[in-house]
Amino acid sequence: MANVITHAHRESVLESHTWGTVANSAAYLEPHLQPGLSLLDIGCGPGTVTAEFAERLSPGTVVGLDAAPAAIDTASVFIADNLSFMVGDASALPFGDNSFDLVHAHQSLQHLGVPVAALREMRPGSLI
Repeated sequence: MANVITHAHRESVLESHTWGTVANSAAYLEPHLQPGLSLLDIGCGPGTVTAEFAERLSPGTVVGLDAAPAAIDTASVFIADNLSFMVGDASALPFGDNSFDLVHAHQSLQHLGVPVAALREMRPGSLI
């Protein structure tokens, strides 16, 4: 992944993001969070928000995706049957069309070399 901003994935930066919750990072999604929905969290970082999504959406599937292996390593402490984390590129998602009910990308598009390429991955007519 050639277009990764590495300073954003240093241990000190990842630690500073561990305070994240759905309330302070995705309040706009709260009215839409219903058990059983599936969610992709792009730029999941240390996984704190992603893990809370998994709790709220259970038994729905939640996937956290980040370009930085260090972020995924940090996030891997969160374990749930409906939760997984993976290294990946937001502009070339490894999922079929309509795989998720919701996609969350909090503070992540600015870290992409070509953010428009990631936006092209979203369903036409989606709310961004």
